[in-house]
Amino acid sequence: MVRRFAEYTRPSGAWPGLSGMEGSISMKGHKDTIYKTVYQYNQIPLSAADIERLQEIARDCRQVKNYVYDRYSGIRSLSKLHPGYTIQNEMTKSGLREKLGLPSVYFYLSVFDALGDIKSQWTRTKSRVGQNIRNNPNLSPEDRHYLRFVMKQSQCFESVLMGGEPKLVGVWKERYADVQKDVDTHRLNQYLRRQVRRCRNKPHTDAADGFLASPKGYRYADHGIYLSMKESRRRLFIPLTDNNRYSCQIYVRLYPEKRGLTLNVPIEVKQRHPAGYSGEMGLAMGLKCMFVTNRGRAYGEKYLEYQSALTDYVQKRLPRHQRNAKNNPGMKKYNAGKARLEEAMHNYVNEEINRMLDTEKPGVVYLPKLPPKSKAGFNRKVNATVNMWQKGFVKSRLLQKCRERSIELVEVFGKGISIQCSRCGADGVKEKDVFRCPSCGIEMPERQNTAKNVLKRGCALREDGVVENKL
Repeated sequence: MVRRFAEYTRPSGAWPGLSGMEGSISMKGHKDTIYKTVYQYNQIPLSAADIERLQEIARDCRQVKNYVYDRYSGIRSLSKLHPGYTIQNEMTKSGLREKLGLPSVYFYLSVFDALGDIKSQWTRTKSRVGQNIRNNPNLSPEDRHYLRFVMKQSQCFESVLMGGEPKLVGVWKERYADVQKDVDTHRLNQYLRRQVRRCRNKPHTDAADGFLASPKGYRYADHGIYLSMKESRRRLFIPLTDNNRYSCQIYVRLYPEKRGLTLNVPIEVKQRHPAGYSGEMGLAMGLKCMFVTNRGRAYGEKYLEYQSALTDYVQKRLPRHQRNAKNNPGMKKYNAGKARLEEAMHNYVNEEINRMLDTEKPGVVYLPKLPPKSKAGFNRKVNATVNMWQKGFVKSRLLQKCRERSIELVEVFGKGISIQCSRCGADGVKEKDVFRCPSCGIEMPERQNTAKNVLKRGCALREDGVVENKL
């Protein structure tokens, strides 16, 4: 089994969450084009009054998002989520924008940002429900087939959650008749509703550290940027450290304690095609060491030090500030310290991935699909470190760096890959980071053996024609 990293378009509200030096998304229909996030900074500290004016906009945007969450994240609003213009019209008539005095360029971006979060929440809910369906031994194959059909067909899914009978037409009506004829639909519909109630979380945000802005909400000039304010026909001028100008949706992130801000700007760039990148490479990914190649070379050997430092910081300091956290001035200091440690770790991740790719120069990289986090069977400190392991960030940075260099990244099925001998295929044993095979007598570092198996599985699938030649 092989899974490719698919091209996708990141929703507008995802820009604030990007970490590290740069973020990326792929662009549909333009395989040689990617997006990178660049940052612009204020040249001089902002005044306390200007920071407060910007924070007021951020708080208003937060209120708009929570209003949308409360009103449209429920089952009865499922039909309104796509494409979302019905909700836009209802929000216009709600009078909330006039009440807040929020410019429309910020108001509607917040509305659609919240709608993107709600859609993502429903996607996660369906994923959790689907996993529970697969793991339920009391369900027959016919039961699972029926439940998967209902979850896939949006109109059917909504009708079942509302307690009604699906009203389908055409080919969908015929397919529904086929999947329901051998199952107890009443029992399965009740089961599905229970699962959705258990797995669904209502979105909410307390963050008011920034806001989205469209090109209508700002203007570059005078070696800075003019941002629209709540006052009619008034814009706030902010000098910038560079004179670059962009025309796209940006995210304004505020740092009140520093009296500053950053502008997160997604820019379109072409992929590089550097010479000398060829061959195939298998990787083993871990917490102690970021990557080990099939040749036994290690990259990111100090990653655990950065991760442990962050874990220790959170464990020691967070309990002090959890009580009355909103009004606790110590939370600002805690968040600032945590951000510094995360930034240091993210910089190290970027540096080591760059070093690995520039050294190895692969044309194709194979990566095992990692299991979900598990913290059973370890001591408290190790459990916390594993739980905070940012493997998703590491993998996303690897994907970004590979796409920048036109390297193909393929994720292969990883079950049993660490205990299988890379030479003979028999099961071996692991002792103190060393793999031993009782069948052929091979002995090598555990991670290198895993990386060899990753490469072996990837190459075998490619030879069978399972993997396409181009990402």
